[in-house]
Amino acid sequence: MAEGTNPNVNEPNPTSEDSMEELKAMLEQLKAENTKLKGAQSNASAEASKYKKQLQERMSEQEKAANETKELIERLQAENTAMKRERTLAEHVSGYLELGFDAESAKKAAEFTVDGDFSAMKRTFRDFMTAHDRELLADNMRSTPRPGAGAAEPAVTKDQFEKMSYMERKRIYDEQPDLYQELTK
Repeated sequence: MAEGTNPNVNEPNPTSEDSMEELKAMLEQLKAENTKLKGAQSNASAEASKYKKQLQERMSEQEKAANETKELIERLQAENTAMKRERTLAEHVSGYLELGFDAESAKKAAEFTVDGDFSAMKRTFRDFMTAHDRELLADNMRSTPRPGAGAAEPAVTKDQFEKMSYMERKRIYDEQPDLYQELTK
């Protein structure tokens, strides 16, 4: 066999007329086989394209599902955080109400506590203590009997004295030392 020739193809002898007919038949056969292979290749390419498209659709569906799941998780985490904050606020409001804060001040104090704003918290406590002391002093003043004519100083009962703040007791100590001594016996 000559070099560079196809071993599957019988080499015809160009001089014979039968050989020419054989070559034409082989050429037709190769053309038909070539057409058949091109059709198979086209079908294979179309099928591969179809599978590729299905794969991309599935991947898109999976990515979409993954994004929806991620968004759901983030939304649930945000709701959980908000619920925890509300519960903590309610607990702190309750505690401040027990201390004697009014509802609005208790809510503000709880928010400052949860948010970690301690300077605002200090102001809220200072305002509460000032208002509380004023109210206590006003109550004491209302409950203190008025002096009669010619009486030198108002009388304070031991019970009233025990309810007084430190500042009120100090005022009695400074202004009425004898009364202070009698009330502290």
